[in-house]
Amino acid sequence: MNIVDPAPRRDNRSAAAVVADDLRAAILRNRLSGGERLRQDAIATQFGVSQMIVREAFKQLVGEGFLTAEPRRGVAVAVMSRDEAWEISQLRALLECQALRWAIPNMVRVDFVGAAKVLDELDTTGAVDAKILLNGRFHQILYAPARRPRTLEMIETLRMNFERYLRYTWEQTHHLEQSQAEHRNILTLCEMRDVERACDLLRKHVLATGDLLVDSLTPKA
Repeated sequence: MNIVDPAPRRDNRSAAAVVADDLRAAILRNRLSGGERLRQDAIATQFGVSQMIVREAFKQLVGEGFLTAEPRRGVAVAVMSRDEAWEISQLRALLECQALRWAIPNMVRVDFVGAAKVLDELDTTGAVDAKILLNGRFHQILYAPARRPRTLEMIETLRMNFERYLRYTWEQTHHLEQSQAEHRNILTLCEMRDVERACDLLRKHVLATGDLLVDSLTPKA
């Protein structure tokens, strides 16, 4: 399968970062399936880069949880188990609530307006990819005022690991309607500077999404 984006590159990313970004996008959009093995030489040929560059990209994606590596067997697209989904949802709840706790005292009007605008867009969009993108953007706006880059990077990595599975919650359930109601309540509580209630609702919101994902995954044999 050819997964290379033919668009010309006009940014300053390293070659390994370009390969990692494109492979990650292919995994998130299910162009690469869970369990599928990736050959280093084949990927190098597709991207027109050296195998050393591909190896560096693989290493990054293994660290992010998108690929798994086995001795003498190479790498494969990671498959999330129910236990892993549960663990990640617990970590997300802890980190995202802490980020929101730090963020609320620093929030200003532009944050509230920006978050509300994203929710309005979520109400009207029909494309699943757009829903997932806007959902992530809403949470990013809420947490950005925390000004804790390491924490925000960890949150983003965990969120991306969930992203390809979140299509189930958007496509096969009525999750969007409930999620949007919770989003608006969280935003209102942030505007009120009600840190405790906002964080409590966010924790329930994140864990509920995690429960949907856990229920959708087949236990490993």
